Amino acid sequence: MAEPKRVPQKPCETLLVVPHTAEEVEILVHNAAEELWKWKELGHDLHSISISTKLLGCASKGLDIESTSKRVYKQAVFDLTKEIFEEIFAEDPNLNQPVWMKPCRINSSYFRRVKNPNNLDEIKNFIATEVLKLFSLKKESNYKTDWQKMMKFGRKKRDRVDHILVQELHEEEAQWVNYDEDELCVKMQLADGIFETLIKDTIDVLNQIGEKQGRVLLV
Repeated sequence: MAEPKRVPQKPCETLLVVPHTAEEVEILVHNAAEELWKWKELGHDLHSISISTKLLGCASKGLDIESTSKRVYKQAVFDLTKEIFEEIFAEDPNLNQPVWMKPCRINSSYFRRVKNPNNLDEIKNFIATEVLKLFSLKKESNYKTDWQKMMKFGRKKRDRVDHILVQELHEEEAQWVNYDEDELCVKMQLADGIFETLIKDTIDVLNQIGEKQGRVLLV
């Protein structure tokens, strides 16, 4: 009898060490929020800030895979914290808008969500909670609702990427059915047409008056 073929064993995948527990991520978020807060208090533009060497820690200079993995992960947490932080303090698009225009729809999930934006601790806790939700490191109270939302876009098992994509889809969904700009454009075109007609009629009336005055003078 022929010996059964041996299936070659696959090499074990090297597991990379990244700070991926709720406690570690929460610390990263809090530290990043403090850096962003200081930057904002100094009056600097939040878009120009990047993660500091202090936040990267020992992984800032290492070239090995473990250091690189930690550095990339911390960068991702910082960028996500920065994005939420910017949305919390985003300017109201309707603040200086003319009264005759419809209010703009705000699609941000974090705009005006913090009750007291002058309280750093409240901001840190809020951002940490949101980041942990996105990383699936904390059980969400609205799990059923989110799952029902998932079913709308596809029937498959949810993972962290799906969670972020679904959130972005729902934020952008309002833009797909938002016809405010089209409606405003039609109104402006209609108003321009009315004004042009009025101006033309006014010119015709003035011309007729001028012609009548000319005839009277000739007589």
